[in-house]
Amino acid sequence: MELFFAVALTHFLALLSPGPDFFLILSTLLRQGTRSARWVCLGIASGNALILAFVYISFFTLGKINQELLNYLRYFGAIYLFYLCGLCFYHAKHTNMEVVSVTQDQMSSVSSYKGYLSGLQSSILNPKNILFYSSLVILISAQFSLIEKLLSSLWMVSVVLCWNLFLIHILSQKKMLQWMQKKSRSISYLSGLSFLLFAFLLLFF
Repeated sequence: MELFFAVALTHFLALLSPGPDFFLILSTLLRQGTRSARWVCLGIASGNALILAFVYISFFTLGKINQELLNYLRYFGAIYLFYLCGLCFYHAKHTNMEVVSVTQDQMSSVSSYKGYLSGLQSSILNPKNILFYSSLVILISAQFSLIEKLLSSLWMVSVVLCWNLFLIHILSQKKMLQWMQKKSRSISYLSGLSFLLFAFLLLFF
């Protein structure tokens, strides 16, 4: 039980530090509203689940993480982050950055799918997620039973989803939206610079 609490605390503390997922949610919320941002959250949680499945399969079949695949993910992840950076700069410079009303129901099934896919890509194409979950799996592999591993994985994926949805709830408050509306252009530039920084960190560290 003590090990589970240690894993849960480590996982939650990792969520507190803003990363590419946070800035993707923020930029989506500003441009497309809460419904699209929630689909991004669902995509991020799905990506975390797929990464956990990949980590467990790698350990059980190979005894280690596939380093070659990790290197491919590093480069694809950097390219994707450069793409997100370009989108943020484009929207900050060429579009009206007024915040979308959170009550607007303007999402189509196609745009919902795009939001989900963006979150999925953001999660899967970040090698740091694989490294983080790999370290946790190594920690619990000899201590937890199969059921305990499944339950802990379900817990971590659920916490990712609930935490991101909670962030959307906080950021969607009226006063927060009014503040973001005034600062939306600066926030978009900040998000773009953050994606750029994360891309360089993936490539060179």
